[in-house]
Order: sequence, then C-alpha cells, then structure tokens
Amino acid sequence: MKKKVLYIITKSVWGGAQKYVYDLAINLPKNHFEPIVAGGDKGVMADKIISAGLPYFEIKSFQRDINIFKEIFSFFEILKILFKIKPDVIHVSSSKAGGIVGFASLIYFLAKKAAKRINLFFHHGHKGNDSKTNLSVLRPVAIFTVHGWAFLESRPGWQIHLIKMVSKITCLFYDKIICVSHNDYNEALKNKIAPAAKFVVIHNGISPDDYNFLERTEEEFTIGTIGESTKNKGHKYLREAQKNLPSIKFNIISNMSDASRYLKNFDIFALPSIKEGLPYVILEAGLASLPVIASNVGGIPEIIEDGKDGLLIPPKNPEALTEAIKRLIDDKNLRDTLAANLHEKIKTEFSVEKMLNVTMTTYEIQTGRAKKAERDDKSQPLA
Repeated sequence: MKKKVLYIITKSVWGGAQKYVYDLAINLPKNHFEPIVAGGDKGVMADKIISAGLPYFEIKSFQRDINIFKEIFSFFEILKILFKIKPDVIHVSSSKAGGIVGFASLIYFLAKKAAKRINLFFHHGHKGNDSKTNLSVLRPVAIFTVHGWAFLESRPGWQIHLIKMVSKITCLFYDKIICVSHNDYNEALKNKIAPAAKFVVIHNGISPDDYNFLERTEEEFTIGTIGESTKNKGHKYLREAQKNLPSIKFNIISNMSDASRYLKNFDIFALPSIKEGLPYVILEAGLASLPVIASNVGGIPEIIEDGKDGLLIPPKNPEALTEAIKRLIDDKNLRDTLAANLHEKIKTEFSVEKMLNVTMTTYEIQTGRAKKAERDDKSQPLA
C-alpha cells in the first residue's frame, strides 16, 4: 500500500523551507507514496502545491509570532487533519510547527490506542473472552527537519537558553531529526539537544530542470543578493559595503517569489548572512554560474571551499565583504573560475535526486521500526 506522507510547515510563503517541502512532495514516487501538505495560510507555496495536483490543508491559526490562543487553536486544527488523513509519516519543516505538531501526533496516537482498547474491552466483554488480544496500533513515523537551529541566532542569553530547552523538548516527539548541514548536526550534539542516533544529515538539493533563468537585462556591473528582509540575512552589511563602493550598482531582492529567475542580472552574488542552515540561494546562484561571496556561517562552508568555488568572509564584517567584492571586480579570471567550479559542484553533489533518495530511505527505515514495534505489541493482554 502507498505510504501517506503529511508535510507540515508554519508559513506558506516561498522561502528555503517551503521549497524543501515542495521539492520533496512533488518528487516522491507516486506509486509508493501519497504526499499531502499542510501549512499556515494559502500563500505562494500552497498555490504551487495545488497547481501540482497535490492536496493542501490550510492551518488557519498557524502564524510565525507566539500567541498562546493561536497555538491552542492550531493544535486542534492539526489533530483534526491527522484523524482525517491518518498519515504513515508526519514530516515537519519549521521550528514553530515542530513542538505543536509533535505533541499533536503523540495525542493522535494515544487517542487511537485508547479507542481500540475501549472497543476491544466491550467486544471481549460481550464474548466473555479473556485470552490475549491484539492491542497494537501502528504509530505514524515523525520526522523533523532543522533548517538552522534558532538558538544560533543573535539573541539575548535568556532567549538562547529558552530556545535550547524548547528544542530539546521538541526533539523528544520525533523519531528522526534531519539536519540540512553538518554544522547543525554538530551544534545539536554540542548543545545536547538529542542523542546522536536521532540525527541524520541530508543536504538540500536542486534540479537544473526546475530553473529557467531569464536573459540578462542589466547593463551595469551589479552585485546582488536574494533573501528575506530579516536580520539573519545580513543585508545591512551589504549596504555598508555599498557605501565603500559608490560607483558599483547593488541590488537586493527580497520578498519576491521565484526571484532566482533574475540571477543572471548579477555579476557577483553576495550572501552576508549571520545565520544559515544550508541556503538554497547559493545552490541557485551556482547553478546560474555566478561567482559567490558568502559568510562563513552555518552550512555555507559545506557548499563553498574558499578560493576554489567561492569566497568566504567573516560574518558581520562589511570591510571584509568590500575587499572580497573588489577582488572579484578586479579579476575576471577568478570570477569565471569560481563560478565554473561552483556550477559543477552543485550539479554533482547537491542534486534533488540525492536529497530525495536519502529522505525516502529514512522514511522506510523508520516505518520498518514502527511496524516492528507494532508486532512486538500484538501479544499484549487486554487489561
């Protein structure tokens, strides 16, 4: 039988985590899996999911900011979806959703088990049968993908401590935690978020067939970046570098769906982030054959080897960013070499096929373990 895989994410905008959900959902082999997606509101991601012919459930109470009443409402919305779909795998891809969905999946499983116990009690009471009875209920596999730990953000100490505690509690609900970078894996072990056996590293991947870059229309030499207007993306440092290079054009694209189409308008791509998981936008810039300058944070060094297929700079350092930009402006051969090397690396090492295959293997392994647990539970006597 096909395995039902329910993907849940907090926001239905179009960012890295949403692209991750979309790529997995539409590429799962439909002869073995039945993908379903649920998320807050009906934004760009929801439109893409629905256009691809997949079912989408809106969780109306989901929102990014903390609101205790909204969290309670979203918990019951999720619980309703779980009872309606009866998924074999629940795969969550955002920190906010992680705790709520994890708790909802536990309550869903316990409620199913309690319902079966009650039904069997009345059934056996009617027949007067005291023999051993099958009380097993197949528990849905719970997977959580970390797109960069929130406790690595620049925050006050008390917030970092609280986020670590919440992360540890969240991970208790999940059978497997996917880290999109070795950096996230190492940070999880360093901070004792969960046992090492719970984690697996699966890099993000992309497919060249999914991209149709627009022809260049920009005439001036342009330094560009793409990303949400958040503190983590470090746009302020790019603007400071711009002040040091007044004769060079800079272009920051934020909050635009499918912004990657315009990458060919850049001569150099810069990502001065202060916190990252494993950013899709660098994979896309490499696929567009752009030379890349990026901060040495998160999983970025797992994509870029400094001086070989890009330039790495310290975070929060506009001076280093300025010097790296100047270096590439002055050396076309270096720009071309870095761009060609990164392009080849993205095609060979960061494919969506590789990401999908390892993820499906994780589903299969965890589903097998869940079935074994169910078999072991079959000889439990009716209390």
